[in-house]
Amino acid sequence: MTNKITEKEFFNLDNGVVQDITREFIQPHIIYNQSMLVSEMERLTVIGFQWEDIQNRYLTDDEIIKYHLDDIVVEGLPFTADDIDDFRYDNPQEIYEWYLVSDWFLDRLKEINEPYLENDYGEYWGRTCTGQAIYLDYNIQKLAYQYSHDKRLFKSVEVA
Repeated sequence: MTNKITEKEFFNLDNGVVQDITREFIQPHIIYNQSMLVSEMERLTVIGFQWEDIQNRYLTDDEIIKYHLDDIVVEGLPFTADDIDDFRYDNPQEIYEWYLVSDWFLDRLKEINEPYLENDYGEYWGRTCTGQAIYLDYNIQKLAYQYSHDKRLFKSVEVA
């Protein structure tokens, strides 16, 4: 009988193992870097590639509170829902890269509020970081932990 290791145990594994599991997990789902294509389609005003077509452009309330609370709290005054909304619409997620991805992977990205385009030309993930390999992204590593069936994620349990 085997049990899956905990997420904490996963992130305590050797970094090389975490990266290897994540790399193997995403390999069939990240098809091509399409940053230049998406930028050119936007420039040419092709339907489906415009700013207003991007889904999950904005952070959720929970993400704003978790990561940007200091940016909306002024001198310790309590913040309101309007403050969160103002922050959200003044600070859309910045997209640095675009990737053509599998349908299944796009569904996982939607679940974690990653920006995306979905149109007649395909499913595109708008990556909000750059300068490192995708398998180093924390959110992608979390997906790998959650959905990968790599044997290194399981430990044997003796049955008495």
